[in-house]
Amino acid sequence: MKGKIPRTEKRESKGRGKKPAEPEKARKAQNDRIPLSFSDLQIPVRPLLDAAQERRAGTIIQANLKRLAVFLPFHVGGYRRFLVRMDELVVNGGLMFTWMSLRDQMAEDYQTADKALEESEALAAKNPKPGSKAAEKAWGRFEKGVEILSTYPLDPETAFNWAKEALQKPLGSDGVAGLEKSARIERIVRRLLGRLSAARDDLVLPNLRLVLKEVFRYHPVGMRRSDLFQEGVLGLHKALFRFDPTRGCRFSTYATYWIRQSIRKSLIDKSRMIRVPQGVQEDLRKEDCRFSDDEAARIRRILSDTVLFSAAEKGDDGGRNLFVVKDTNEHAQSENLHTNTIPKTIFKALDRLEGREREVIARRFGLHGEKPQTLEQIGTRMNLSRERIRQIQKEALGHMKQIPGLQEVYEDLGKASFNGYTSNN
Repeated sequence: MKGKIPRTEKRESKGRGKKPAEPEKARKAQNDRIPLSFSDLQIPVRPLLDAAQERRAGTIIQANLKRLAVFLPFHVGGYRRFLVRMDELVVNGGLMFTWMSLRDQMAEDYQTADKALEESEALAAKNPKPGSKAAEKAWGRFEKGVEILSTYPLDPETAFNWAKEALQKPLGSDGVAGLEKSARIERIVRRLLGRLSAARDDLVLPNLRLVLKEVFRYHPVGMRRSDLFQEGVLGLHKALFRFDPTRGCRFSTYATYWIRQSIRKSLIDKSRMIRVPQGVQEDLRKEDCRFSDDEAARIRRILSDTVLFSAAEKGDDGGRNLFVVKDTNEHAQSENLHTNTIPKTIFKALDRLEGREREVIARRFGLHGEKPQTLEQIGTRMNLSRERIRQIQKEALGHMKQIPGLQEVYEDLGKASFNGYTSNN
């Protein structure tokens, strides 16, 4: 390995003069002219890919990610990025999942790799001219450190991000960075990153409408839909680096789960100033909740009384720091309305419905602590058609409108608002 660059580099140099097929070139040029903007109504994107195109893009991504993992330690900026991360783990005692099996020897490997870089820098400073003995010795010493770093694997997403970070800084002309082989490695890594970015766009842009579809499945409280859209795009990128085209699954099917996971996690972690853990919120929705009635009521009160930043749902102007200060004089009235009056009135109204109507309404709107169910799910549970469940729901809601007390509660709910002031600091 000494004095040589991996064979993959030779493949990189082949086909430089080849021109892309004209139809493919014309298609990309046309797609690049399509504007990309967020809107609650429309988001223009590239046309959807078929299964063969998804497999081709996925294959390109996986192949170039493997090559990038090989060449990144040879890049001086990537080498230093490895050392920075290893130093953080050794000093602070943190963990990196892909390096857990190597943590016992990490301190020793860090010192060896760091020493190899210092010695190679000193040798290269003497005579960096191509072909000189000092340059050859410097590169050979540098490769000793690369051999150590190559035993520390990176997940695809980390390798991609580290490569982008390494290329953002100029390579320089001093030390190892000034050697001819370092310049070749720089060109290879930059070319690999360009191919990855192009293949990434080929998969991401056609599926932005999928993100938008998943965003509108939720009714965000404390977050704008544009924020949820960005979180969904992050989930789409996670799916991109983990997509295996050899399994025969469509990318959109695989990416849906990552998009939903990213959106749900952001709603739980970022929508409120006081974060209630995801496991606690999921336990509250279960029939056999592990919390007592008092504990469950306290948690629900925390969830409902939290003052939310960026609370506005309409528009996406620059007022990102809009907040509302709650008037404590309204606290008792609002709490009594939400925890006492409304539930009692609704359950009294449900008692006046027939058994089947009561069950449909309770399941449809999640009134017994369950997650709201679709018409099809309720129909499967009650052995009825979806259309019949819709008719029962319509009849039940019509009966509930005639029940005295509900209209008064609705009017009180409209009046119960926060009295305070707004600020756009």
